[in-house]
Amino acid sequence: MVLLTALAGVACHTEGVEEVRNSTQAAAIVLNIEGGTLGIATRAESIADSGAESHVNHLDIMIFEDAADDADKRLFYHQRTATAAANGSVRLGVDVDDIVIGAKYWVYVVANSTLEVSTFANIANVENLFDLEEQLFNYHLTASGLQNTPSHFLMDGCAYMGDSEPSTASAIVIAQEKITDTIELNVMLRRAAAKVVVKLLASEAIEFSNTIEGATPGYYVRNAPYTTRVMADGAVRQCEELETTHETMSPYYKWITDSEGNITSVEITLYILSHTWQTNDSFSYATNLLVDIPALYNSELNGARIVKPHPNNYYQVPMSRDFMFERNHYYEVTANIHAPGAEDFSEPVIIDDLKYSVHPWTEHTIDIGGEVGPEYLKVNLDELKMFNTDTDSTSLLFSSSSPVTIKVVDGYYIDKFGIKNTVNASTHNMRGTTESGAISGNIAVHSDQPTNNTVRYFTLVITNETGQEERVLVEQYPLVYIVNILGHYSYREDFIGNDTKPTTYEYSGGNISTLALNEFRNGKWSYTYSNNVGRGFWSSKVATEDYDENSSNSYKGRSRIQYYSWSDTRRVIGSDSDNPGNARMYHIRITATSGEYSLGVPRMVSDGVQSYTDDGDDNAQLVSPSFMTASRLGKVDIQNYGNGLSSDERCYAMARDHCANYVEVDREGNIYDNWRLPTASELGIIIQLQGSKSQSADAIDYLLDADYYMSASGLVLNPGRSSTSPARESMWAIRCIRDAY
Repeated sequence: MVLLTALAGVACHTEGVEEVRNSTQAAAIVLNIEGGTLGIATRAESIADSGAESHVNHLDIMIFEDAADDADKRLFYHQRTATAAANGSVRLGVDVDDIVIGAKYWVYVVANSTLEVSTFANIANVENLFDLEEQLFNYHLTASGLQNTPSHFLMDGCAYMGDSEPSTASAIVIAQEKITDTIELNVMLRRAAAKVVVKLLASEAIEFSNTIEGATPGYYVRNAPYTTRVMADGAVRQCEELETTHETMSPYYKWITDSEGNITSVEITLYILSHTWQTNDSFSYATNLLVDIPALYNSELNGARIVKPHPNNYYQVPMSRDFMFERNHYYEVTANIHAPGAEDFSEPVIIDDLKYSVHPWTEHTIDIGGEVGPEYLKVNLDELKMFNTDTDSTSLLFSSSSPVTIKVVDGYYIDKFGIKNTVNASTHNMRGTTESGAISGNIAVHSDQPTNNTVRYFTLVITNETGQEERVLVEQYPLVYIVNILGHYSYREDFIGNDTKPTTYEYSGGNISTLALNEFRNGKWSYTYSNNVGRGFWSSKVATEDYDENSSNSYKGRSRIQYYSWSDTRRVIGSDSDNPGNARMYHIRITATSGEYSLGVPRMVSDGVQSYTDDGDDNAQLVSPSFMTASRLGKVDIQNYGNGLSSDERCYAMARDHCANYVEVDREGNIYDNWRLPTASELGIIIQLQGSKSQSADAIDYLLDADYYMSASGLVLNPGRSSTSPARESMWAIRCIRDAY
């Protein structure tokens, strides 16, 4: 009883707000407030303009004695105050002589609580404080000025001493000796709610409008929690109570317009109490925004453009990412609207193509001066792909607390040998731009289209005035583009022998690495298989050494290609096949048909065992929109029609079988099979892209250097050949390809 009486004598628990006088006495404890603007505003005009997110109406300051358990950390002092010095500091009314020298205390601060002052004054211990809950109805409209909505944001913090806040709250020794001067404590206030900004962008088919007759634009929040813990304790609370809020009319939309006054998007700012949903039906019970955006919808009827007004146009936005909101975090939800919403309020169209971003709702930027909002910079994409265009003005969006500058860095392309080549930004007009002084909107990206059939890469660096930075990697694809993959080794699927799996560079299998032509009967070849390294009609190959960009120009990006074989369980490397050679497979993508060919996947036929490219004339005109060429690891060069190849039929059968059985493995261990003979038009595309031997194309090596190449419909003349002899007396070769999607 004596202890409780003494405690009551120390604690200040006056009903209402106590105005603590600024005494001239030197000995005092002063609390410096960070993260809030104390006593500057008691009502909110516009949140966007007034800095209401940081306004403090009053503070509850509590000092607890330290102990091992929260239940034993007893309340030592409480004070509610609404006054502060000009610098935002509060002089505590506690008698400094009551502070025990060397003792540890916990100092907790709650701002803007709607609970009675007696609730805090009568708290027994820290455990009671952290169990304390508050009900805040219509919290999503805080500081809006509407009736029956909170006027200020609930905040809390734990005081510390020194220049920087510790990462974990801890007890402090207020007095090391008798207090004869000012003792300064600091506290960073953090909000109990999350800030959620929802941005809905109109597409080309939709035109938002706030002038459609009969429209009543507005929104409401469904399943918004209204109960929260007063103090943050590191846990995100399971929400058990739901609230369906009333519709809020259009003045609380933010209509975003372009320079011509057209509405391009709608922005809605909400405040959601920290919570998570852990139910079996999270989608139904998670927090959702229901919004009515009047719009004009562009459509066509019998070739005529029709603009239909939609005065009631309801959408549902599931706002909870992973069904969780954390205290003092800033959530941005962005969605593109492509079609009309529902006319019935009870059956809104659900927008599921949402982009989320989450940041801490930065504390140190909400200073005592009451500056508006958090410091932030967010761009909706980390990567942007531009296909067959030099300008993209709609895909990239940004939102920032201050205007941004944009620069282009690291422009480059990867050439035919995998070497990174720098691209000058000014030479190719590479830039990112946005409206001068804007803090949100589109970033227009421009870069002259690549003319060398490579993918161009560059990075946009977006920086705002506070130094925050976002980077966006831009990949620019021309109409026809080529990338390459470095091969490692090759083999054939029929190199099996007495094993169930073929012999590869990694597996000895049946010790087969070479085949020779044996007998041609009924349109098919039989073969002789052996492990004679580098002999016969075709042998397995491996790139044993890769020459990097530091090598001489004649070797740079190439490889040493050698034959390999197995002798029982010992792998044998034979003579060179090519050194330096090109072990790269080229992946060619084409997005437009020309007068010389048609895009389409060539038709395949099967003999019941293997699939082959159909040899019909119509098929010969087709070019796969995405196909790969085999590397020199699969090379087959035939000097003439000798060696058993005494007719076109025999040559075709051999070439067809080789591609059907061919396998190539890249440096990452990926297996590429399902090869086939190219169509005549596909060979023509490769010849066109590679140019002449002296042109040195950027994207693709001079692959087809023989006089003739076998297609599915027969030998195709190479216009850049070195020999003028007929096919039977010339060098001809096989270059297998595969469809790749």
